Amino acid sequence: MDLYGILKHTEKEGRNVYTHGEMLPAHSYPILREFNNLVGQFGSAWQNQKIEFGTFPGPVVITTNCVIDPLKSYRDRLYTLNETGIHGVKHINLENKEEMSQLINHAKSLPGFNDKTIQKFDKNTFTVGFGREVILDNAEKVLQAVADGDLTRIFVIGGCDGSEHKRNYFKTLAHSLPPQTLILTMGCAKYRINNKDYGTLGKLEFPDCLTLDSVMTVMVQ
Repeated sequence: MDLYGILKHTEKEGRNVYTHGEMLPAHSYPILREFNNLVGQFGSAWQNQKIEFGTFPGPVVITTNCVIDPLKSYRDRLYTLNETGIHGVKHINLENKEEMSQLINHAKSLPGFNDKTIQKFDKNTFTVGFGREVILDNAEKVLQAVADGDLTRIFVIGGCDGSEHKRNYFKTLAHSLPPQTLILTMGCAKYRINNKDYGTLGKLEFPDCLTLDSVMTVMVQ
């Protein structure tokens, strides 16, 4: 609903909106996809925000407790919503038109992306939208994959691997699984494992690794 509110406030203002972190699957929500100003996902997991928020050329709205004390390079561009808050960072209310106007005007005052930034970050494409309806609509194909031996096990990999190298359990697990495995992933652990092409599941058109979840950060540019 936070993303929906921001999209409503910005849709006629000529501002583009990007998601970050766990908000990635929001791009598969039909109602959100109706907004032309929802243009993509910028960045990855929460633990990379000090680099990614510093690079993003617009204000960043945080709706989650997965926020790190911001660097000076972007502190003045950071906003918080709802129960999230950081001392010295602007807190806004989606119901307050004046506060939302401040956010939008802040976005308009900033330079936006240049070609160099776009080339650096516009590299990856993720397929999302594998909610329960999609799986149930293809139940016969899934059962047939089981019967054919193309699907022998399902792993749900959730939680958070963090940024430290030693916290790589989920990545090690995902990379060690046989091709007859379907991985359902949620949480920022997905950013540890989705940098690999796992192929597709037998005759199914599903990728071997499916992303399920949502909610974190919204960016306006």
